Order: sequence, then structure tokens, then C-alpha cells
Amino acid sequence: MKNPFKRFVCAALACGLLGGAAGATDWGLSYRNGANMPPSGEDTAETLARYGAYYMGGAADKTIYLTFDCGYENGNTAKILDTLKRRHVPAVFFVVGHYLDAAPALAKRMGDEGHLVGSHSVNHPNMTKVSQERFESELRGLETKYAAVTGRRLAPFFRPPEGSYTYDNLRWAQSLGYHTTLWSVAYKDYDVNDQPSYASAMQTLDARVHNGAIVLLHAISSTDAAVLDELITDWKAKGYEFAALSALPGLPNPTVTAVPNAAAFTVDGAPAAPTAFLIGGSNYVKLRDAAQALAGTEKAFSVSYDKASDSVALVSGEVYAPNGAELAGPRDAAAVQAYASPQTITLDGAPLGVDAYSIDGANYVGLRDLARALDCCVTYDRETQAVGLDTSRSYADAQSAPTD
Repeated sequence: MKNPFKRFVCAALACGLLGGAAGATDWGLSYRNGANMPPSGEDTAETLARYGAYYMGGAADKTIYLTFDCGYENGNTAKILDTLKRRHVPAVFFVVGHYLDAAPALAKRMGDEGHLVGSHSVNHPNMTKVSQERFESELRGLETKYAAVTGRRLAPFFRPPEGSYTYDNLRWAQSLGYHTTLWSVAYKDYDVNDQPSYASAMQTLDARVHNGAIVLLHAISSTDAAVLDELITDWKAKGYEFAALSALPGLPNPTVTAVPNAAAFTVDGAPAAPTAFLIGGSNYVKLRDAAQALAGTEKAFSVSYDKASDSVALVSGEVYAPNGAELAGPRDAAAVQAYASPQTITLDGAPLGVDAYSIDGANYVGLRDLARALDCCVTYDRETQAVGLDTSRSYADAQSAPTD
């Protein structure tokens, strides 16, 4: 390993937490509570929660949060992203400044494919030994670098280098809008010259996973890249679901995971290409895509936005004015995070009464909810899995048809 940054990261990971500042916590876990039980950490979940920090999610929730630390790139991240995309599983990648310099295309791919990218600081120092000014520059500096490389904003999650922190660190991160994020499942996967075997990795991780687990893996690990598909299969078979850290309990506006839907769509028998997602097994389509697809039919409607009231008004029978970003087709992503839409949506002046989510700043509405409001029929072809809107038939005509 000739790269000095690589040597530094591996040494920090392997030896980690020696010589911390007074009052510093060197994050560690005890798995003595038993297999598939939440471990005990150096701090309790309740203590961390005072600072908006986490080491696990809800112990009653059969949910897993996959996270990957990215100190440098050695050829495994693309394999990990391929698996996550194929299995439609969201993850969070904690990057450092060096990673953004060395692998900008991969950093951009993470966000493009729906994953969150969090902060591991610019230079990966032991944060217990730095001033508040240096601490803030490490986080703000990475925000600036990430935006320059990807055009996106970092997700508000910070993983302290080496797992070392003080309560001042937790307060400082919180004041900058970050949730310090530790982990409840990990194993020795960070030494590229001493990788665990496939079998031992599966055995260890399978025994340590638990309800609400925040799983720490390293993107440099060839073993992690190899076992990830089977891990996902195994954990799903045990009833676990996967979520991003933005869905953690206790956050003010938690997300839900939206899976891209590549099903064929039609309007009155003609092909349409809305961007659509499955949320909880139901179809949600981009509101403006629906308006564009229905333009020229008897169910056409206009869309206008009022900034003062932060509301969206739909008016039946009016001509829709496209904004140029409609009908782009299925999102090429693993899974994306949807927030409950904060905007009021009205139809002809009355509340529309639909479930709506905000994804990448655009409103998505339940297809059946929209069809009910417009009184048109939703069709579904089991053989082709095509979903359609038939504006010549009422919504009631579809009630005996299979759900979408």
C-alpha cells in the first residue's frame, strides 16, 4: 500500500483510539447480550439522543440501516453499488475529502442512484483533539467540496473518524445541523491485507444483526463486496427491511423508501413515460408527469404554484403548461428517499385529498388517489404488468380490478 493516505486510514481504523483527549469516548460495542440482540455501547442510546446522535434505530423495528465508510477507493465501491441497485436497497456512504478528489464519478453515482452521502470530515482527524473552529471547518469544508463535485448537498449525518468523540463534538455537530452517527454492527473488515473469509463474514454479521441495526461496512473491503448480495437476501428472508438513515425514528421529518417502478404506463391506450415509484407497494407518479400525460384528454388539468402559501393548485379542464422536465421515464436508481410533501395541493380550490410525497423537490401523488379525484379508471394488465389510466371510464369501474 504505497499511498500514504491509505496507510493513515488503515492505521487509524486498526489502532484507532489511542491517546484520545480527556473526556473523549472511543466508541466500542459489547455483544454479550446474545445473538441478534442490540449490543451495549460506550454510551446509551438515550444519552446520544440528547445530542441528536444515534448508534442504532428502534429496537422494536425490524429495520436495518446499511452504511459504508469510504476513506479511499480500491475498486470495490462500484460492485457494492451494483448490488444495491439490483436489490433496490438504500445505503449511506460516509466520505472524506480524499475520496471526493480521487473518485468523483463514484461519489456522484452514489447520489444519482438514490443513496445518501454523509460526512466523515475532510481530513479524517481524531476530532477529540481539534478545536471547535477546526471541527467546523472539517464539516463545512466537506460540504463545499461535495457540492462542487456532485452538485448535491451532503445528507445531515456525520460519522466521527475513528469513532472518537467528546460531548462537545456532539454538540458542535448538532449545532451545524448534523446527527452524529455511530454503529451497532461491525466487524474487522477494514484491513485489505487481512480480509475475513466469506463464510466467517456471513456468520459474524448474521449473528450480530438486530432490530434497528446501523451496520458499518467499509467500501474498501473485497469481502463486503462479495457477501453483500447474500447478506441482503438472508436478512430479507428473516423479515428485515432496509431503510436510509433519514428514516431513523425521532427525526422531525423521516423519509420512506421509494423504489423505482419500471412498469409500462398508458393513457387511453397510448404509451406514457412518467417517473413512478412504488411506496408501500402502491404506485406514486410525478404530479407534473400525470398532468402532461393527461393533457388533451377530458381529464386534463393545469398546475400552478403559489410561493406565498407554498401550495399547488390544480384546475380541471385548463391547459397544462409544461416546464420541460416531464415524462423522463423510470428513475435509474437503487432506491430513493421520499418525504411527506409539505405543500397543500388543491383541485378546483378544494383540498385534493391525496397522499403526496416530495422526491428530489417534486411532488409525487398516489396514482389511485389521483384517479379517484379526477374520476378516471386505473387499469392493470397482469400479463404485461402495464398500468393505465382510462379517461373514458369512471374510477368506480376499476374497483373490481386487481390492485396496482
